[in-house]
Amino acid sequence: MNELARLIPVFVLFGSALFFILMFAFSRFTKRWSKKEPRKDETALMLRTVDDVVRGIRESETDLRDLYSRAERKASFLEHYHHSILESVDTGVLACNRAGQVTALNRACEELLHLKEPARGKSLSTLLGRQNPFDAILERIKAGEAVRDSVEIRIRRRGDEARWIELRTSPLKGRAGQVVGATFLLNDITDKHMLRREVELKERLAAMGEVSAGLAHEFRNAIHSLNGLAKLIRRRAEGNDRIVPLADEILSENGELERSLNELLTFLKPQRARSEPVDLAALFETILVPFREQAADRVEFTLESGALPAFRGDRGLLTQAFRNLVQNGAEAMPENGGRLQVRLSSIAPKSPVGRARPYIVITIKDSGSGIPDHVKAKIFTPFFTTRRKGTGLGLPMVQKIVAAHGGSIDVDSMVDRGTTFRLFLPAASVSRGLSTESVGSGGAHAPSAAQDHENDRNPA
Repeated sequence: MNELARLIPVFVLFGSALFFILMFAFSRFTKRWSKKEPRKDETALMLRTVDDVVRGIRESETDLRDLYSRAERKASFLEHYHHSILESVDTGVLACNRAGQVTALNRACEELLHLKEPARGKSLSTLLGRQNPFDAILERIKAGEAVRDSVEIRIRRRGDEARWIELRTSPLKGRAGQVVGATFLLNDITDKHMLRREVELKERLAAMGEVSAGLAHEFRNAIHSLNGLAKLIRRRAEGNDRIVPLADEILSENGELERSLNELLTFLKPQRARSEPVDLAALFETILVPFREQAADRVEFTLESGALPAFRGDRGLLTQAFRNLVQNGAEAMPENGGRLQVRLSSIAPKSPVGRARPYIVITIKDSGSGIPDHVKAKIFTPFFTTRRKGTGLGLPMVQKIVAAHGGSIDVDSMVDRGTTFRLFLPAASVSRGLSTESVGSGGAHAPSAAQDHENDRNPA
């Protein structure tokens, strides 16, 4: 189309030059034969010839303009057609040149990468930060390396749940076969990632449950025997200030051991979650009452709630999970106190990518000591704890309850700056069966994990 546009002025110039040459020849001819009486048939012939040439030039110019117009319309149609194809697919598509500047992308890609401003012409580092996987893959392609494997990346927008994206790449080549850029395909695989984690944890916990059932029985028999002996020693040594405290310590430690054993059995035991209407704002008001009375002198508890969609779940299990997180935040406060904020909001459904129904977002933010990164990576692991008397089952149980309601849990934390937990629960949720295989699925969106009341936020 551009070549035709450049040829039109050439044809016009050529036609004009031919016209002036003919006119010049005609003028010389008339001067040469001016002394003679020209014949009428010769003059008419020359005039008709010039007129035919001019008419032919004009027709050629018209044909060229029509050809250019048709080519322009065809190019516009193809461009619109290709754009419609890109915009109609759920897969994100992004193309960039060798300099890393975005040359094309579709709406699905903008939503997956949370791009708010126009991206065409801007560099990947400007849009996604310097430490983004796109630039690293582009450098490998420019170096001639064959990039065939897909990469899973985790993306989370502030106030939203984390999403797992599968990234596939292919080189973008020119007419001569040289690499002129790269094309990236992005697919939301959050559900697939969550399912994979569920399967892995199901296998681990199934084996753990078989072993724990037998061990729990043997431990409980031993605990009962030790309790009986300790009580007998205490009775016989009554009045002995050295032996009685030791017997009391044995009974106390046995009580802690039995409590941990009961928590383990509760954690491994399959349960069924009820489905009933739950007013989350009223539920939190009830949960915060005892905390405000016990720590009113050092911790400020606040609750904010906007308009929320209807929600169904198990009130008892949700109370257990929410109380665990609030207690966790209160215990993380420094000696001079702090503030714990609970905020309830909702997220509208997205289309064509992302969630297909509204979610309720529960944000629990404290100004405590924070969670170190090396601890965050393990806290959702069952039995992991940094406390001497902890069992490491508090937050895994919270995660299990959230997952049973079809939700997920995420966390942001900085040492000495505080911690923020976010729970994403689908509106009008019908609870799934609550069993050991549900553990871990809620954190599939946030593998960095969080903190429970039995895990120390400040191991030092």
